[in-house]
Amino acid sequence: MNKLITLFIGILFCSYHSFSQYYYIPASSAGNPGGLNGDSEYPSGSGLDPSWTVILGPSQSSPTWSSIETIPFSFNFNGSSVTQYKVSSTGVLTFSNLTAPAVPGAGNAALPDPAIPDNSVMIWGIEGTGANDNICTKTFGTSGSQQHWIFFTSYTAGSWSYWSIVLEEGTDKIYIVDQRHSSAASPQVTAGIQIDATTATMVSGSPTLANVAGSSALPDDNHYYEFIYGNQSAVDAAGVAVTTFPYLILGNAPFTISGELTNLGSNTITSMDINYSIDGGTPVTESLSNLTINTYDNYTFDHSSTWNPSSSGTYDIAIWASNINGSTDMDPSNDTIVGTVNVFTSFETRRPMFEVFTSSTCGPCVQGNINLGNVLSNYSEQYSLLKYQMSWPGNGDPYFTDEGYDRRVFYGVNSVPRLEIDGGYDGNPSGLTNQDFDDFAAIPSFTTLSANYSIGGQSVDVSITIDPLENMNSTNLTLYTGIFEYITYNNSSSNGEIEFANVMKKMLPDAGGYSINPLQAGVQVVENFSYTFQGNYTLPPDANSPVNHMLNHTVEDFENLGVVVWIQDDVTKEILQSTTASLVTDVNSDLTAASNIMIFPNPTSDIATIAFQGHKDSELEINIVNLLGEIVISERFTASSSLDYYNLNVSHLNSGIYNVVLVSNGTSTTKQLQIIK
Repeated sequence: MNKLITLFIGILFCSYHSFSQYYYIPASSAGNPGGLNGDSEYPSGSGLDPSWTVILGPSQSSPTWSSIETIPFSFNFNGSSVTQYKVSSTGVLTFSNLTAPAVPGAGNAALPDPAIPDNSVMIWGIEGTGANDNICTKTFGTSGSQQHWIFFTSYTAGSWSYWSIVLEEGTDKIYIVDQRHSSAASPQVTAGIQIDATTATMVSGSPTLANVAGSSALPDDNHYYEFIYGNQSAVDAAGVAVTTFPYLILGNAPFTISGELTNLGSNTITSMDINYSIDGGTPVTESLSNLTINTYDNYTFDHSSTWNPSSSGTYDIAIWASNINGSTDMDPSNDTIVGTVNVFTSFETRRPMFEVFTSSTCGPCVQGNINLGNVLSNYSEQYSLLKYQMSWPGNGDPYFTDEGYDRRVFYGVNSVPRLEIDGGYDGNPSGLTNQDFDDFAAIPSFTTLSANYSIGGQSVDVSITIDPLENMNSTNLTLYTGIFEYITYNNSSSNGEIEFANVMKKMLPDAGGYSINPLQAGVQVVENFSYTFQGNYTLPPDANSPVNHMLNHTVEDFENLGVVVWIQDDVTKEILQSTTASLVTDVNSDLTAASNIMIFPNPTSDIATIAFQGHKDSELEINIVNLLGEIVISERFTASSSLDYYNLNVSHLNSGIYNVVLVSNGTSTTKQLQIIK
């Protein structure tokens, strides 16, 4: 009888392993799994934290196994304990036959494949042939919840390409992390797990799986695939996000509740109920049929039953799916997602904030800048604009800065040209339309924002005033300030552009901005910033040697600086309001001399500010003269103070060079003004 029981247990054990498997879930958000690894992604010996250990060196001209490595914690693979592994220069990690199997070649294929040893995890198709190609390891976290990383640093896939395999203590999960890639890289890999010659799990797209992450050396744009031991739930719909706009005007009610769900089950979803509830109240349900939501597909919806709040306030909206294909969701832990919505009664006209990622080495950026300029020309003084010159293609723009890079990482931008509008539009500026502008301008704002700035020598002083109209309870608000140069010329490179508009020069106090407390209606907030550009002008050779603000600057003309300010929720990316600061005065030159005047911005397309000093109570005549000697604008103005300025509307004039002639007490002063449309 004992023999029969033993035989029966043995049959159960074999059967269990024959049908055991892994399934995977693609990451729903960017970054590294669990956030334990925050190290920057650089080659070993050339920027990678030295705490990483090299287990296989570079320049492997033929496929090679690493040394046999010990896992630094207890770990189960496919239901059984494993303690060691080795990894190949072709992206394959194996737990079994550590001394015997042949090394898989770099020519990857679909799984299962006879070239792959049993019990293996892989990013098959990359190669360690380059001089910087190393496999490194490091363990993160504390005992009980550690992660052991096997990092393919600067591996080769057309160009440099970074990937990792991660083993997680406690959960026995395995992650394949897509990390960093040259714009010239073209990885086509097989990502997955092979148990034996008949059982394997591949990431969809394998064996030609391409990268999702971009070229950032930070983890912010990483993407990972989470492999879980066991059987995937057949029915599993998970909440992703509440997408209803988070700031609403009570007078515009009723509101549509919008959301996003994903299918994590193995079965295609053909029908389901979608639900929402406000502050934990009675669920509102809509039944949907004739759906085709495949595994790992996302589904966005606008609920058919609108919500009509009775008063202003802050509300929590929960969304979830139920009755999926007529069945109960098999994993209720991920069903519900909650978002916060603020309903207000007072509002302000929004001034959209345009952030452009571009480069003088980018051919398509030319048309992007042209189209953007054409659209914005219809909306004088109704928007804010800041451009970040980027580090690619090629060697990138010489006016690339580390702060521009930080903004790129903030948005996850991996292509140029790229346009962000109020954190809610992510697209190519070549496709921008007047309707796009109108749509963003129509979104209400709930705060008034104004700013002034002055320039003295190489110093810029900025004063910002925030007047909230409603309570803004978010703890994630940041005040951003960018100093820009209206027109630059010296950074021209290979794309044919010879002048560049609204180029970011410095952010205050830095790219991280200044955190502000939740805003309270009627409670004014005033913030002041000052920055002095250090040293002398420098033109970096390219983006590989960005300006060091501690030593030099890249300002071509201090008389041509502007300042843009915006308030942003760093979690939702929503920009609540923006403004372009007004010039109070510029004292770069000795304005006490009657022969000097300042013009800002110069060039301009619409408004030119004429600043002057020493003419209190004097009547001034301001003439704009074209190159033919014709007076095209003539205006008179009485200065009310010793230091004064006059805003001149030149929006109706054609592009070109004009002379600005200031006449006071029989004495005239002339300065050139460039108008660019």
